[in-house]
Amino acid sequence: MTRNPPSNPPASHVIGLPMDGGAQIEALFAADPKARFELHWHAEWSVGAILEGRCEFTCAGERQVAQSGDIVLMAPFMLHTAGVSAQGFRMVMLYVPHAWASRRLAWPPGLRGTLRQGVWRDEVMAGELASAAQAQDGAQVGRLLEEILRAQADGELVPVERHMGDARVEAVCEALATEDACRIDPAGLAQRLGVSREHFHRLFRLAVGMTPAHYARLARIGRARALLREGHAAAEVAAQCGFTDQAHFSRWFRRCFGVTPGNYMAGRERTERRA
Repeated sequence: MTRNPPSNPPASHVIGLPMDGGAQIEALFAADPKARFELHWHAEWSVGAILEGRCEFTCAGERQVAQSGDIVLMAPFMLHTAGVSAQGFRMVMLYVPHAWASRRLAWPPGLRGTLRQGVWRDEVMAGELASAAQAQDGAQVGRLLEEILRAQADGELVPVERHMGDARVEAVCEALATEDACRIDPAGLAQRLGVSREHFHRLFRLAVGMTPAHYARLARIGRARALLREGHAAAEVAAQCGFTDQAHFSRWFRRCFGVTPGNYMAGRERTERRA
């Protein structure tokens, strides 16, 4: 069902968008020319339409530029950063659960198609995707997302999550991604694996592309986002996920997701009231 867009949302805001099969995607409407996104990942597919200005970013270690009229596609768990043009920037970024994409494209469990392109020009598609997201037209958004994924991500099948090539590092990442990992000390993990802290640090950085401390912070941010979705208060989430205070949590959340925890929760609440 199509609904009217939220009234008077902040310049950058997130809404939840119901899809078929009971799934829900999130749509980030970004319009902050000062936005800078720290190195992070999303567990979902990221599908974006640049509507004004340009966005310079790195994804999986490669520098990319997306401009007005371009579509951006990133697979789950791809590490990326971003900065946007200083004047006049607008973007819609959709975060699509892999389970939904897997169902629509009939991918086997745990696998996904490889990307053909991460950025390409399609002004018509960019406009249609943005319009459907703004109108909260889940059916149309779903049709467009399936078209994009079939065109650009339906090649050779690969694992959804990163495989580091070292079972010890994979075990550490698994631990850091669990609910209780918010308080795990990387030095303790090194000791558990029977290696020195320095060796563990080198091993981890070579396999993952960042320090264990940075990875642990991102794991906490990901867990925090899931808790906010469940309706937990921001102050409670900050404490549960090991941030020193709510302001510290808010800064890091915005650096990764483009909005504060308060705006994130408000956008989802507006959507739920209108559903």
